Amino acid sequence: MSLPTSNRALVWVGKRKLEVQQRPVVAPGEGEVLVKIMSTGICGSDCHNWESDSVSKQLVLGHESSGIIEQVGKNVTDRFVGQRVAVEPGNACMNCEFCLKGNPNVCANLKYCGMDPTDGTICQYYTCRTSMTVPIPDNVSWEEAGAIQPVAIAVQLSRRAALNVGQTMAIFGCGPLGLLVLAVAKSHGVKKIVMFDIEQSRTEFAEKYGADVGIATPKNTDPSVDSLTFVQNYAKEVISKHELGHGFDVVVEASGADICSQMGVFMLKAGGTMVQAGLGKPLTSVPFFQVTAKELTIKGTVRYTPGCFADAISLISRKLVDLKPLITSTYPLTKGAEAFEAQHARKDIKIIIMNQE
Repeated sequence: MSLPTSNRALVWVGKRKLEVQQRPVVAPGEGEVLVKIMSTGICGSDCHNWESDSVSKQLVLGHESSGIIEQVGKNVTDRFVGQRVAVEPGNACMNCEFCLKGNPNVCANLKYCGMDPTDGTICQYYTCRTSMTVPIPDNVSWEEAGAIQPVAIAVQLSRRAALNVGQTMAIFGCGPLGLLVLAVAKSHGVKKIVMFDIEQSRTEFAEKYGADVGIATPKNTDPSVDSLTFVQNYAKEVISKHELGHGFDVVVEASGADICSQMGVFMLKAGGTMVQAGLGKPLTSVPFFQVTAKELTIKGTVRYTPGCFADAISLISRKLVDLKPLITSTYPLTKGAEAFEAQHARKDIKIIIMNQE
């Protein structure tokens, strides 16, 4: 079978400079499939590369993709031409100690789509291992399919947090990840969810999307009040005002801001769990005396583990996670540079690139 003759790709060529280039189509080898990519979501990490001046090569960006299997390689029996699939972007080695324990998200030899130096998926055709594709039912649109990967990340976070019915939860950050954590938490039966952000418009959107309360966090404008006292007093105020007893069962920090991690620790009840998902400064300060005194659990979370994609697709297909309100703009691949400028402007919640346009 002949290969497609066009493979337009969105390529980083310099700081905040992208080009649409033709890249070769790679024939699928044994155990591989060639996917005609239909849609790709833009992520904050894509923008980090876009804004960088030190990417090692002209890099194809993107990693939140879905499409249609165009060709299958030798000995592929569990996928077929024409099948709709999501592409898992983490190419784990499956041989290191972490992969063998079922944690390919922290693979020692991980190659991740769109992360320097591994080319990504904002292209027309992408070849990958069959195991990196997850079937998508027909009732999931291509626009929604371009946001499956971040839902999988929210599913992994829910596993780390051990969410269950009846819990109370605080989420810091009303960006795409925070909102998807909200949706997944509601599907788990979490009874009360309070969301925080520095932008009032985002907290209002969070309430419309299902949060019980959205709060624009204040700044400490009193020079006589030290930051620790400010955070402690604010936590007490929130807990009292919203009738949370001794505090939240679970806190998710999805903003990366130091002060939000500190607020989260003070807002947790004794024995509570905080999951740190936001990436902020390399060195941050955490009030560990509170962690010890209240016997708290703090966990990190990164990417996803086996089954998260399938669970994410199931949640979307069964309408337990509604992506449509979050997808605020779509762009053709040929206008990918404009899409990244829009992402940088932070006026959209989720932007999807349509790879065949």
